[in-house]
Amino acid sequence: MENIQNLIKRLRKELARHNALYYDKNEPEISDGEYDALVRELERLEQEYPLFALSKSPTKKVSGYASSSFKPIKHAVPMLSLDNTYSHAEAASWYERIVKKFNNSNLEFVIEPKVDGVSASLTYLDGVLIVGATRGDGETGEDITENIKTIHDIPYKLKIENPPSFFEFRGEVYIDKSDFKKLNEKISYSDGQKFANPRNAASGSLRQKNPQITAERKLHFFVHSFGKIEEKYFKKQSEFLEYCQNCGFKLQSNFRICNSFEEMSKFMDIMLEKRGLLNYEIDGLVIKINSLKLQNELGSTNKSPRWAVAFKFPSKQATTKLIKIRSQLGRTGIITPSAILESAPLSGVTISHATLHNFEEIERLNVNEGDIVLIERAGDVIPKIVKVVRKESESFFKPPKNCPSCGSEVVKEKEVAYRCINPECPAQFRRHLIHFVSRNAMDIDGFGESVVDQLLEKKKLHKLSDIYHLSYDDFIKLELFKAKKANNLIKAIAESKKRPLSKLIFALGIRHIGEKVSEIVAKRFKTMEALFDVSLEDFSKVSEIGEVLALSLREFFENATARHVIEDLGLSGVNMTEPGTSKKVSQFEGRSFVLTGELEKYSREKASEIIKSLGGKVTSSVSKKTDYVLTGENAGSKLEKAKELDIKIIDEAEFEKLINIWYKI
Repeated sequence: MENIQNLIKRLRKELARHNALYYDKNEPEISDGEYDALVRELERLEQEYPLFALSKSPTKKVSGYASSSFKPIKHAVPMLSLDNTYSHAEAASWYERIVKKFNNSNLEFVIEPKVDGVSASLTYLDGVLIVGATRGDGETGEDITENIKTIHDIPYKLKIENPPSFFEFRGEVYIDKSDFKKLNEKISYSDGQKFANPRNAASGSLRQKNPQITAERKLHFFVHSFGKIEEKYFKKQSEFLEYCQNCGFKLQSNFRICNSFEEMSKFMDIMLEKRGLLNYEIDGLVIKINSLKLQNELGSTNKSPRWAVAFKFPSKQATTKLIKIRSQLGRTGIITPSAILESAPLSGVTISHATLHNFEEIERLNVNEGDIVLIERAGDVIPKIVKVVRKESESFFKPPKNCPSCGSEVVKEKEVAYRCINPECPAQFRRHLIHFVSRNAMDIDGFGESVVDQLLEKKKLHKLSDIYHLSYDDFIKLELFKAKKANNLIKAIAESKKRPLSKLIFALGIRHIGEKVSEIVAKRFKTMEALFDVSLEDFSKVSEIGEVLALSLREFFENATARHVIEDLGLSGVNMTEPGTSKKVSQFEGRSFVLTGELEKYSREKASEIIKSLGGKVTSSVSKKTDYVLTGENAGSKLEKAKELDIKIIDEAEFEKLINIWYKI
């Protein structure tokens, strides 16, 4: 629970940091989609662990805050933010909840483009503009009245007879795409910091201390709602918008009244295609119940109205130059390509890297270094290359023939994966070492991750076989090591040389090859020398080994680097054969053992290992096919079952006699 609480705290802190970057500095590091994903994750955790939910959490209040640089303005009615949907299905779910709530499938909805700008409120007393304010934290905004008055779309006096004594309009301040481009060009000439997107430009311009600078930025305003109004009543949102137009406000022409979700869905698709033709940025659509009476009945949460929702568009696209394709090595040896791009603004952030998924995708795209490419942010999170816009290279980028880390030959696996299978590849070496010495592999007791890390730091391990050349002096210098611990580890290393071939095969970390398959392979082919010569066909003939496993084994054992690793281990004294090849041991072949109770001299794993090395097998349950039940202290129901079935029951002393007959320990 402490980890969950810490995670929730980190998420809240991260969201607060991004709020400051977005609303105060106008320098967002992540897109709206990435921010929303953090909010959703926090919402999920707070719902799952309500003990850690706070009333002041970012999920419970409007994003943003009022800067101390401007006089604070208390809103007459809180300015809330909208909940978001990211697909037709999510929007349909919201629509169905509303219809179900009122048990009415004939409701009217208004859909308006969601301008990607800065929310602002305008307060008029007797038809005259008195105050202009930002949304701030929803409760309190910033007094930007003098800057608001420089925006030509905002009337200083309402153009109607007998205006309400108090009227607070709300809408979005934005900058046209063309004016945004000119502004950034002007800034670049003076070596200033260019704005990342039009929304940031509008926000920065609106918060200027000098209103003259704001006036030069050519800001615009669309009205979309109201906070408080006196002496005037509207029945519908559409009626309110018409009234705004009469007052002298500029309205978006691209809004629609819909009576079904089918109509909404069609309009969503139309606006998604049309968005690029607009001279201002929109990042989605806002869906509202048209009836203001029903809006009041639904009310709102502390953060969002229940009667409206935003339908966010998928991420936009951009063109840029692919500078370099880099082959990266993953922790499992898989080599994946990634693109280094000429920096490009996309979805509110600057993109300089993109994924290429795999080398088959590169061939499909016919992409290479130097090409001009179209990029997008898949799911508004991961940048990817969509297509080549202009071909500047002769062909597509070819997969590397050698590992970018160790230089060994790369193997192409089934389908599209390219992989380095060198067990000593530096990029994978630490993980291979930890696996090699682990309990189920070479079982070197005391050789944990801390020991591996310290020895790597001291440059004592460069290849697997170096393990068998470590000395007392190497260990005694490590943290928390004393004479007894160092000597015990040296003994454990020496003992590991005697492990059966099956353990070594598993320890080598061959792709797809687990403990069971390692045992089957060792039992079938007996020696490491034999494995070097086994063909793909012969591997495939083993009933438990399929095509994928056979190919993985063949590619590993024919790889020159892997062979060299194995030869070094052999020269270091590591056993390369599977016990059980003599006539004496063959009498153990196929015998089935079940272990129950607590053994005194042997661990369960050690006893099982000995049985398997002699050609026997260990099962978990007693049946008529069981040959022996090995019992220890506190044996339970398995012992009773063995007695019922008249199966041979042996204790630890009898077990030792058996293995001393067939196996030289």
